[in-house]
Formats: sequence, structure tokens, C-alpha cells
Amino acid sequence: MTDRRRLALIGAGWIMPMHLAALDRLGRTDLVGVASRRLASAAATAAPRGAPAFDDIERMLDVVRPEVVYIAVPPSAAVAACEAVVRRGIPFLVEKPLAAADADGPARVAAAVEKAGIVAAVGYHLRALEQLPEVAARLAEDPARLVTAHWQDGTPAPAWWLTADVGGGQVIEQATHLYDLARRLVGEAEVVAAASTRAEPVTPAGADVVDATAAVVRFQTGAVGTFANTRRQATHTVDIAFTGDGPRTQIRRVSPLPGAWEVVLEDGSTTRRLPPGRDPYERQAERFLDAVEAGDPTAVYSTYADALRTDRLTRSVVAATGAGG
Repeated sequence: MTDRRRLALIGAGWIMPMHLAALDRLGRTDLVGVASRRLASAAATAAPRGAPAFDDIERMLDVVRPEVVYIAVPPSAAVAACEAVVRRGIPFLVEKPLAAADADGPARVAAAVEKAGIVAAVGYHLRALEQLPEVAARLAEDPARLVTAHWQDGTPAPAWWLTADVGGGQVIEQATHLYDLARRLVGEAEVVAAASTRAEPVTPAGADVVDATAAVVRFQTGAVGTFANTRRQATHTVDIAFTGDGPRTQIRRVSPLPGAWEVVLEDGSTTRRLPPGRDPYERQAERFLDAVEAGDPTAVYSTYADALRTDRLTRSVVAATGAGG
């Protein structure tokens, strides 16, 4: 391992402290700049660490010249932020989703990343769950025939989340984690049918995202899957289950805390629980930095090119509903 990497952050919202805490525990980076459209937000993150704050991404990148960048901005701003970083050939990790309403932007970024040959990771942190290798091995022995997934929770607090053109909607912004896990563990899929609903009057006032969506997909393996999500549930139910010829494997969120995911393994006679392991944000950061050190764009948990496939699947779900996100 070489010297500590110069780290810059683009975005200073609610998710960035989790990333920054994970990076701090690894002790492999030094924060050299934070950019946010709200200068005060950038300063709140940067000042305690003696780093400068900016309200202009391009200026920050040119002034502080980071070696690695983390990007966590509202989805409608993600493509432009990624393009600014790729133009400078800087390795980066960007939060999902890849975009809000812009279906073409992520393809441009993917092509630019491939041309530049840089490490570009996407924050599908559930791929970094410590229990996932055991889940994958179990499914390799007993392939899933049925996948059932739920992301049922309350409406997230950020104002940008309420507008599909800015946040993408729940399928693209939240349930995407479950579609991505299904792709990772079962394989590629196509949408068979999907429907969504939104009650009037809209809650909260001014929101245009739908209340709930249900989809049926068919995997190339022959397995079928159902995905149901709502933003109107008072308690959280977030899980994905894989059923084969008898055994059932479930990955479920046990609390809203980061990394609080357990795995339940059932075979009809016994039940075994794998408790939450090491913080997946930390494991994700470690894998990203290792890939940068090795100069290997394929070594991250989720490459930008692979995340583009998940992006297209979720957009197909929304398109099949005939409504917005």
C-alpha cells in the first residue's frame, strides 16, 4: 500500500457522513476538499478537518487535485458530477442511482469510464455484506426458482426525493438495491409486468412520486421474481428472499442503522441466522481503495458498467407501469 490518498467529496448530504466514517476507520485517505451546491453544507463537513469548502465542483477538482473522489449528490446531479471527475481521470465511487430521469447520461459516463480506464465504483453497498459469499455459495448449490423482495417503508426526508425528475422515484432510488442483489445472485432479468399507484391528495403536498409499485420479472435462469415497494408504510419491511427446491434464503434489514442486515437460512427443519457483520460501507471503501492501489477497474464490488445494467432494469420497471417513478 502506498501513501494515504488525497480524498475529495462531492456532496455533503445525509449519506456522506457514513462514507466518511468508514473511510476514517480505514485510515487510508486525507480529506482535501468538499464541494456542495450549498456552501454552508460543504463547510460543515470540511472545516472540522481543515479542508476547504467549495460550491463549484470543477473549481474544487482543479484547486485541490484529489487522487480519489466520493460522489453523493441528488440523482439528477450525478451524471454531471461523474463527467467532471472522469474528464480529469480521477478514480471515484458514486452513490446509486446513476441518474434520476436521465436514462442516457449513465451510458455516456460508462463509455467515458471505459475509455479512461479508471476505477469507477457504484455504492451498491449490499454487495459488500460480509454474509453474501455464503449466500452465493448456497444459491450455487440450490439455485433460486422464486425471488420475493420488499422495500416497504416511510417517505425519506430529503426534499429532492419527492420529485421523480430529481430523485428518480422509489424503484430507481431505493428498491434498486434489491433489484441489484437479485442480479448479483440470480442473474439478468427482464420485466414481465408492473403497476403503480398514487392516492389523491398527494402526501406530502407537492410530491409527484408514486405511493407503491409492484413488478414481476423473469430471470434468464428461468426463475421468476416479485418486487413490491411502498413509501407509505409506518414500519419498515426491507428484505429479499430466494427459494429453491426447498431451502429458503432471506436477506433482511433488521433496523434502519447502516449495515444492519441479517441473513436467515432455512431448509425446512432448521433455521440458521447470520448476524450483521462488518460495516458494508467500510468493506466497500476498502475494496475501492484496494482497486485504486492495484489499478484494477474490475476489482470493486460494483463497477459502473455493471450498475448500468441495474439502472436499465429499474427503468424498465418504471416504464412498464406507464407512470412515473
